[in-house]
Amino acid sequence: MNTQDQDYRDAKYKVRQLRHFYGHLMTYVVVITFLHIVNLLTSSHYWAFWPALGWGIAIALHGIKATQYFDFFGADWEERQIQKIMQKKAGRGPTN
Repeated sequence: MNTQDQDYRDAKYKVRQLRHFYGHLMTYVVVITFLHIVNLLTSSHYWAFWPALGWGIAIALHGIKATQYFDFFGADWEERQIQKIMQKKAGRGPTN
């Protein structure tokens, strides 16, 4: 497999992740808007805030992962962990 093929697969994967995030975001907007309307029409208590908050946190985390804004556990991290494990098995300590 050449580098160009791998770059294409990586780009395709990233685009797919973004597409899933945008779909998730649009579903959130529609459902939460609906819940707020139902809340305003049927209740004197404001309860729609709670599902919006919980799901909003999930959306934020999904967005961070999809856009790789904070790439805590990305490919570089995986490669470092693989190297550490391989060095331990070979009898050498990690070389951070």
